[in-house]
Amino acid sequence: MNTRTNTGVLAPARVPVFLLCLWLALCAAAASAQESQASGAVQADTDPDVRLVIDVSGSMKRNDPNNLRQPAVELLVELLPEQASAGVWTFGKWVNMLVKHQKVDDKWRESARSLAPKINSAGLYTNIGEALEKAAYDISYTDADKNKQIILLTDGMVDIDKQSQLNQKEWRRIVDELIPKLKAGGYRIHTIALSNNADRDLMNKLSVATDGLAELAEDADQLMQIFLKAFDAAAPAEQVELSDNQFVIDSSVEEFTALIFRKKASGTVALASPDQQRLSASTNDSDLRWHRAHNYDLITVKRPLEGTWYIDGEIAEQSRVTVVSNLNLRLKPLPTNIISGDKLALEALLQEDGQIIANPDFLALMDVEAELSGGHSFDSLVSVWKQALKQDGAYGRYRAALPELTNEGVYELKISVDGKTFQRQLKHQMTLRRPFSAELRQAFVDGSVRYLLTVNAFHSELDYNSVSIVASIAGPNNSNFTRSLSFTEADNWQAEFMPDLEGDYVAKLRVKARSKNGAQLDNELQALKFSYSADSGLSQSEKPFAEASVENEEPVEELETAEPVEAQESVEPAQEDAAQTEGPPAWMLYAALGVGNLLLLGLGYFAFRKIMGGPKKDILDEIEAEEKALEEQSDAAALDDEPEPEEDEPPMEDLDPDAAEPEAAMSMDNDEQLLAEPDSSTDEPEPENAPADEPAMDDLDGSADEAFDALETMADEAEQAEDSADSDLAAELEGFDELDDLDAMTMEQEMTAEQGAAEGSDAQNQAEQSSEEASDDDMVQAMLEAQGLDLAEEELDDAISSLIDDLEDDDDENK
Repeated sequence: MNTRTNTGVLAPARVPVFLLCLWLALCAAAASAQESQASGAVQADTDPDVRLVIDVSGSMKRNDPNNLRQPAVELLVELLPEQASAGVWTFGKWVNMLVKHQKVDDKWRESARSLAPKINSAGLYTNIGEALEKAAYDISYTDADKNKQIILLTDGMVDIDKQSQLNQKEWRRIVDELIPKLKAGGYRIHTIALSNNADRDLMNKLSVATDGLAELAEDADQLMQIFLKAFDAAAPAEQVELSDNQFVIDSSVEEFTALIFRKKASGTVALASPDQQRLSASTNDSDLRWHRAHNYDLITVKRPLEGTWYIDGEIAEQSRVTVVSNLNLRLKPLPTNIISGDKLALEALLQEDGQIIANPDFLALMDVEAELSGGHSFDSLVSVWKQALKQDGAYGRYRAALPELTNEGVYELKISVDGKTFQRQLKHQMTLRRPFSAELRQAFVDGSVRYLLTVNAFHSELDYNSVSIVASIAGPNNSNFTRSLSFTEADNWQAEFMPDLEGDYVAKLRVKARSKNGAQLDNELQALKFSYSADSGLSQSEKPFAEASVENEEPVEELETAEPVEAQESVEPAQEDAAQTEGPPAWMLYAALGVGNLLLLGLGYFAFRKIMGGPKKDILDEIEAEEKALEEQSDAAALDDEPEPEEDEPPMEDLDPDAAEPEAAMSMDNDEQLLAEPDSSTDEPEPENAPADEPAMDDLDGSADEAFDALETMADEAEQAEDSADSDLAAELEGFDELDDLDAMTMEQEMTAEQGAAEGSDAQNQAEQSSEEASDDDMVQAMLEAQGLDLAEEELDDAISSLIDDLEDDDDENK
């Protein structure tokens, strides 16, 4: 009894405790899952897999005479973190795996250093396609979500054979088959074109399709820095700020690597630790690794002292210090290639041992700032946007809506965290392109220079068969001419341009096309400005880079705690409230927009009618209305003289099929009544509503004369109205500027495409008209039979001519 009683009493107390524990466990699991999910959304795979693909064709002797590819590869080998995977391939006609693809460790680095001198310029061809396939050897079984990066360096075109047809076929295979395959396999391809002779169209296609970086090194001296940019895009690393040759290391840093570019290749550098110990390339320390190259020092220090470190020596601006730490700044992945008008949202957070830091006391000490710089190249960046960030939410997130960018060029986003004794930096590089980009290229054809207006498309959903591009070029002495660009085998559009006058030129280009889903595209590209002289040829002037609409766009507070949004203007709730209180109601705005759209449609329809012949149709409608009015007046006059209705007898001109059709003098009511009248020579039954008597033929003379005069007057008015409409249209067209020539040419191309459909429609209309004419002939024959005028054709012509002569004589007598 007691046991049962105790059980019955204890059970209600134990059940709530059990449910409470279960609820707490579920909450903890949910919070952990949410935090893990948030961390995963921000941080991509941190173990990069970098594959270097190096061109060793014979042309490299000219474009890289000092073989600077070798020290550039050695630098990347030293920078790779130990948890990464890497491999090196070289290619000419054949593809060779120079350094085996595997995990990076000291043994792998030693092997890479010993094999790097084998990079040469002895290849015969440039087999880019096979080189990429060899580097992606594991595409069939590796995970597409892995962080796989290919860095491709080449100075030439696709060249596998002496026959150009085979080279073009291989080019198409790379574009149509290999690139989609690499994209689906999760490979990002970063391309470095060494010299302007490289196939930049192919390089852009490889990089844009896989969201990689595309860089041009105009000479080998730029190769080191561009290789470093490609490496940063492939394997980004946290940095600490390096200012005035000093940087701060906190207690969480396990290792730092200082890449110091010397201003003078022959110069020396040294490190001073926080305890004033001096370190150099000759220092013997197990925690120090010092690699000295032609123009840089790469210094790695494990278990460094906490505090401020100092670099003794003259260093270049490209120097930087990266760290390995359990306290990290993470950035949500952003695209490398963006299109003008894309909306981007910034999201960053701090982690410790892989977990998001949510300690409010620690986060309160952090100053987080975002800065965006842009330019035509990474060597000419200027700040276009800067903003302090505040944490947003319970997990220490920092968010902001990036400004909408419009200028073509390169951009660098830098996130900086300063906690006094704790500093971190992350950088992300982006390239902005427009859906269509224009440039002036120089080519050599049969030993002579040719200049080509070139347009490239970066619209991922473009219907290439629908593209129409026209250029309007204004030159010296008010010269103007147009060019239509043609589609090429390189998937771009070109038109040759050879100026004959020295001076300045401006080319304006208009693109009309459709997307794959049928949306219409109408783009006016940025004008190209260039000058021509007989001595130096054509030189294109570069437009100054400026994002004036972005700088100081809004106060810092308005974006500090903003959520990612579609448009920057809607970031701050206070702005939304102000818009609701100060502006008109939303329904009035929508109504105004609706009315405005209707007005635009009406004006568009009126313009179409006016240009395509609308006024003629309106004049014919007026003529028909006036004819009906005249018939009604004639009917009223006849009713006064005769008891029978005038409309029962049609005017004599209706008996002539040729006259009846263009003048539209017979109404449908009269036709039905005439067809219903009996023929005295037949045995057909008499219709119920047939008139008893018909009016005399002489009574028709007055109305016929009035009809002739009215028709003649209306014809004159129609001709005058048509001339007036043509004059108005010509006057309006005179006001258009030269860019409207582009519309005319593109309209002409569109009308050519529509002509086939119009001819088919005309054939159908002619068939229908023939059928209607046959029906009209039957109707006229019935009318003649009904009036007893079933005469032969010659007799009928004589009768009509005689009637017209009588009418004219009567008219002369009346005058």
